[in-house]
Amino acid sequence: MAERASDRRAYEDGLTATAAAAALWPIFRDRATGADEEQWRDMLDLAAIAAAGLTQENGLDPVGELAVHRVLYAIYAGRILVPWSPQWRDLDDVRVDLLRRTLETGWEAAERRRLTGFFGPLPQVTDFAGWATHHCQAHRSNVGHPLFDFLSDRASFDQLRSFIVQETPFDIHFGDIVAMMLPGVHGGAKAEFSRNFWDEMGRGDQRLAHRQLRLDMMTALGVREDVHVTEVEAFCLEELRLANMYFHGVFNRALLPQAIGMMLATELMVPGRLDRQIQGWRRVGLDDDTMRYLIEHTVVDIEHAAGWMNEVVLPMLAERPEVMGEIVLGMARRLEHAAAVCDRMMTLLPAAA
Repeated sequence: MAERASDRRAYEDGLTATAAAAALWPIFRDRATGADEEQWRDMLDLAAIAAAGLTQENGLDPVGELAVHRVLYAIYAGRILVPWSPQWRDLDDVRVDLLRRTLETGWEAAERRRLTGFFGPLPQVTDFAGWATHHCQAHRSNVGHPLFDFLSDRASFDQLRSFIVQETPFDIHFGDIVAMMLPGVHGGAKAEFSRNFWDEMGRGDQRLAHRQLRLDMMTALGVREDVHVTEVEAFCLEELRLANMYFHGVFNRALLPQAIGMMLATELMVPGRLDRQIQGWRRVGLDDDTMRYLIEHTVVDIEHAAGWMNEVVLPMLAERPEVMGEIVLGMARRLEHAAAVCDRMMTLLPAAA
């Protein structure tokens, strides 16, 4: 009871938004299943304070923002686990959805304020393909970012391994994220989504499914296969925020155009980012078979870029040009959060030496 009273004092004593967020994460982590009504009131009140802080001009400091994204990631990743998973918790509770939506509402407001209009005036539909390709390939998160020279030329085995670990929250869920985009979509867009999903599934060969290839690489590197759900606190803010961005787009159907923009930007990036990782791994002695996951993506990603543009985005814009703003916002979110990951890795990885 003393612990519960302490939770309640958090917001009764006018706790700051950052402190509320920091208090929310351990409560949710330890009590999300089995919490009583009073504990749920504590969590929802803390979430409301944290979300209000996100909407402010200066937002939350990194400690508070990390706590928010730990909670969101634990919900997103936890909600798609199967009940027979050892890590499964029953999160099918309306209060979990209310907690998620409370935090998402604050985050979404901050994202819109910061990134709406990021690329300047929108183009005409007929000019969109060239315009979007230019902005994606000119963005600083591309292969020209110093991170990719570092990975290729200087990173140690342990630093390359740390990078693989940090990338897990998004990479391990990519197939599930694509699958969540499929319902209700038809025509060429559904065909393209399905082609992406079919590639993710190894074209029917479970051994070649991209998730399995990644798990095989992780195992060879001595990384736990379930690190993405058992060690949430091992991931930096920027990687959790990137993964959560995609989940945010597919968990909320109204944001599907943003999710499509995120995927478009992902596929339109200048080729070479994965090649630089591969070069780094070869330099430290890893064989190609072990990193088949990375090598496979150097081929399929180029093929997917044209498909996303020609089969999904351009037909959608021809029919509903008013969704362009949301697609472009999704692009901006993906590019800027990817750049934040690159920047963070340039301080985190050398520190791991």
